[in-house]
Amino acid sequence: MERFLLQTGDKVLVEASPVDRIWGIGMAEDNSNICNPLTWDGLNLLGFALMTVREKLKK
Repeated sequence: MERFLLQTGDKVLVEASPVDRIWGIGMAEDNSNICNPLTWDGLNLLGFALMTVREKLKK
């Protein structure tokens, strides 16, 4: 998991789930608005948690 997270570099990580608006962004992977956080229907808590862990691993 550590290696995977570090390989993502500085990319924004999301849980692309159209049914999960808490842990995910509330959108499917093929949604054309997925790259714009202003259009997300969810909180993406999982994505933000993974990005926080990634930053801690970098230190």
